[in-house]
Amino acid sequence: MENEGILSGVNVILVMAYGSLVFVLLFLFIKRQIMRLAMKSRRGPHVPIGHNAPKELRQEIEAKLFQVQNIQFEPRLLCPDDVRLQQREESGSHDHLYRMKALDAIRDTEFPFRELGGTASAVTGKRFRTWLLQLRNSHCVFGDSLSSLIDVVLDGYNKARHGAE
Repeated sequence: MENEGILSGVNVILVMAYGSLVFVLLFLFIKRQIMRLAMKSRRGPHVPIGHNAPKELRQEIEAKLFQVQNIQFEPRLLCPDDVRLQQREESGSHDHLYRMKALDAIRDTEFPFRELGGTASAVTGKRFRTWLLQLRNSHCVFGDSLSSLIDVVLDGYNKARHGAE
């Protein structure tokens, strides 16, 4: 009698284990089939933007989405009325404040970008360093005196971006 109670408990556990195993296998199989059919379909798993729109509207949407890639904005790192500028006497190191001010000053300069390097707007970020290097290496515009000035600006820019050495 006691053996039958133990065997029935083991049987219940085995049935539950087999049932959960079958459920997991069915779930994986169904998910695989759905993904396979979604990839086989003509449009793919996602519908493009403006799918059912008229041709002119769809072309306008695509043109505006293409223009989004060219949007660049570099915010000011340090405003003139920033609280950190008034509290400089209290803290010890001000290197980061000076670096932030230097990067803002470079962005605000009135370099003749179009005449010197061919770009219509101010060059910021990594492009500024490569622009200065290209400007220094182009021998047609500058002599040796201005290339040394560009070297000084490059050194200052690197120190402003990455800290004093």
